[in-house]
Amino acid sequence: MKLSSSESWEVEPGELVRWRAVPGGAAARSSAPVSENERFHLSSIAAGQPGWMALTLDFPEVLDADLLGEVFGTIIARHDALRSHYVPTDDGGVARLLHPGVDVKEEFREAGEGLSAQAFAARLIEHIGATCNPFEPMPHFLAAVIRPGGTTLVCAFDHCYVDARSLAVVSTEICELLAGRGLAPAESGLDALRVLAEGEASVTADDPRLGGWERFLTATGWTVPEFPLDLGVAAGDSLPVHTMVRTLLSGDDAAIFSSTVHRRGARTYPAVLTCAGMAVHAAGGPDEVATVVPTGTGAAPGCVSWSVGNAPMRISATGDLYAAMYRNTRRLAAALPLAEIGLTPVYAAFGDRLRPGRSDVFMMSYVDYTRLPTPRGDVVVRQISSQKPTDTAQWWFWRDRDGIHVRVRYPHTDQAVAVLADTLDTMQALVDSILDPVLAADAG
Repeated sequence: MKLSSSESWEVEPGELVRWRAVPGGAAARSSAPVSENERFHLSSIAAGQPGWMALTLDFPEVLDADLLGEVFGTIIARHDALRSHYVPTDDGGVARLLHPGVDVKEEFREAGEGLSAQAFAARLIEHIGATCNPFEPMPHFLAAVIRPGGTTLVCAFDHCYVDARSLAVVSTEICELLAGRGLAPAESGLDALRVLAEGEASVTADDPRLGGWERFLTATGWTVPEFPLDLGVAAGDSLPVHTMVRTLLSGDDAAIFSSTVHRRGARTYPAVLTCAGMAVHAAGGPDEVATVVPTGTGAAPGCVSWSVGNAPMRISATGDLYAAMYRNTRRLAAALPLAEIGLTPVYAAFGDRLRPGRSDVFMMSYVDYTRLPTPRGDVVVRQISSQKPTDTAQWWFWRDRDGIHVRVRYPHTDQAVAVLADTLDTMQALVDSILDPVLAADAG
């Protein structure tokens, strides 16, 4: 899996074939509650902000359009979250409706000759933006770009339906179905959301996990975390988002990095966070870098839905690098249970104390795709995120067979470009300081 963003997306033109998911059967109200993540996101959608995620799969061969339509139909039918949509309720809230079935029909074909790769991608973005409205039934963009030398599949969903793990599941299922192999019964994405809701409902005022949130928010001055370096964005402003993507470690070097930090009592993800935190500190940031770590919560391995919790963490960013990695490994382990209670009890307990800050949250996410099912080796898989204004930086780390990479999304200012490029350079040097002695010893 490769991570990218819509402002830099390019697709080689070809014949665009598009399918439409048509609901089958009468919709009924789902017993799966709408999560806090979904409610925040739907409010943003209602305010006119896009929030879709696209999955692209580049195949080196020409695929049969009829077969693709069948595959898309199977994917939507087997995942209950993809057969749902949202409706406003009389009390000002939102409810989820679920259709029992789906019929995927070819909608149109159009040529893309004469367009550049960037212009063709821009056309796709227009189609996706007009389609992925979660307040309409099955608002999924399902298409193929067919060329003499290959086929690009494009599946776009509003974020309410999928997270990064879900897109990995969908990509593998598409490849398995195209190869003629059967799939095990799907696990329910809506059940994962029920698990989240049950966890929230069980929280009492004396729950120690609420105490963990209180200690975190006290340390941040009762503000939601924001990137601690000045990116040149005035308070209250939001600017178009841009993206930096870097490979920090190759596949072979990532294995060496992991084994090295493991021998020192650390784990890979908190070791990467440590390097990032120390780079932020070196650029003028604090000794303790406060961030939110998205974490899979309640989701079975094969389900599709947005079932992500939010773990608050302060990254120790000073002192000996290995000692900090050890500390942050323990801190991450302590933070993960705090994500299990959901945000609703946190806002209920502390919402009146929170101070206004940035509109976006400074997050540092990590997905290890080597632990998830992967498509066949000659298929290039990408995740494309929609573009919307932002006022802080957000970091996504991911690991795949090609190594460990980072995508940073940030408000586009000259200052942000300079600050983040410098920070990533420092982070790379810290990563290399772990790797280089091992490589030198091996060479010797």
